[in-house]
Amino acid sequence: MEDIVSYLTAFGLATGAGTKATIPVVALGLFHYTPYFELSPQWAWIASPPVLAVLIVMLVVELWADAHPELGAWSDRTGYLPTIVSGFIAFAASTGEIDSSLLQLAASGLLGSGTAVGVRMVRNFVRRPLRDHVESTHHGVGNMATASEAAFAGAVSSAAFLAPLVAGILALGAIVVAAGLGAVTREGKIACPKCGAKIDPRALVCASCRAEVGG
Repeated sequence: MEDIVSYLTAFGLATGAGTKATIPVVALGLFHYTPYFELSPQWAWIASPPVLAVLIVMLVVELWADAHPELGAWSDRTGYLPTIVSGFIAFAASTGEIDSSLLQLAASGLLGSGTAVGVRMVRNFVRRPLRDHVESTHHGVGNMATASEAAFAGAVSSAAFLAPLVAGILALGAIVVAAGLGAVTREGKIACPKCGAKIDPRALVCASCRAEVGG
């Protein structure tokens, strides 16, 4: 039973990593100081004050960049790398006491990375049209969307420790949605008439050069 709970926790944290990469790792460090979770010795460094301080600064930078459309569109593409790393760490650290060998830890980490990337695909699929249509001209919407994503990541990461079954169900749902999106044929992108960048055919503003392109 303890093994199942640990993996449910891991899946929940990996789901949070798909939306805001830094939040689940920060949650690992903070919950280490509570009765609900304890990091294994090989992962205890995550809970050290200097590491937590750096992670919190990284989180602030991540939120700030994502709230600005011109930077957020770029982070949609580059955000997969921190997502992969965060998903790996979150899953491997959550199951560290169970998966004692290096091979098992690597397998767990890869499973976490895969889950996080799947959730990131769903997030980008939903967020990108909103960014192209609305956030470029109404920055308050971008701030609200970023805050909502951070709240979701925080809620799922907390649920991973406090209600692992709920977090596991959310993770499973995200994986199913990601698989469904991958199976759907998406409408092809078109070239921006001003800069030539590939954009969604429904976009009103080019995310690259900010030119109005119609809709």
